[in-house]
Amino acid sequence: MFVTDYAKRIGFTSPFEASLDSLRRLHEAHFYTVPFENFSMHANADRGLTQDVLREAIVERRRGGICYETGGLMQAFLDACGFDYEMRLCSVLGTHRTPATHQIFLVTLDGERWLLDIGYGAQGPRGVLKLADGAELAHPALSARITLDDTAQSPRWAVSVMEHAVGATEWKPIYSFVDAPIGAIDLEMAHFYTTRFPASPLNKYKVASIPTSAGRVSVRDNTLTIVEDGQIHAVMIEDVGQ
Repeated sequence: MFVTDYAKRIGFTSPFEASLDSLRRLHEAHFYTVPFENFSMHANADRGLTQDVLREAIVERRRGGICYETGGLMQAFLDACGFDYEMRLCSVLGTHRTPATHQIFLVTLDGERWLLDIGYGAQGPRGVLKLADGAELAHPALSARITLDDTAQSPRWAVSVMEHAVGATEWKPIYSFVDAPIGAIDLEMAHFYTTRFPASPLNKYKVASIPTSAGRVSVRDNTLTIVEDGQIHAVMIEDVGQ
């Protein structure tokens, strides 16, 4: 079964149920096991993000993926567990704000909503975030916070992080989103932009990252960066292909 194979891949054990404990365990199991990486995104896009493609790439070959690929696995698991959820598309914040191209989930449990993000990479939230203005999730390596800007015509939520592992002392916004439903066609367009548009950040660099308990391990083109306990070590590596 697709979901069972995915659970084995990330080391997630039963019960498969729609509970906050299950959601937290699911995030942790995936986040520390499946890396964010774009090495195969063009090949996967050409084949279509079907369950067979995702199983072969991430479960059988034990690769990582971008948010739409890991999100496809997660969506199947949320369905199997009976979670009440919706998807949202976020604009990544940085030097230049991107279109709404980053996929996340909003999960409703007992009348409360939780942000589930397993597709941003090692500098994303280290757990699920309650969708409440000012809610924070503390972690020794990287803490996360969510805030609401309701002054605009369309209120926006923003997620920020403070990466203690690199000595950060200020919050850094990483993405924002409008709390409005999206459909499959919206995901398809965002995926097309991400994989095909020349200015898309993921078309400019080869990247991969996975968190550790004390930091992260990241690759950007030919640079391997290891962050741990406040220390940053960067070394050049040889491009050996995929």
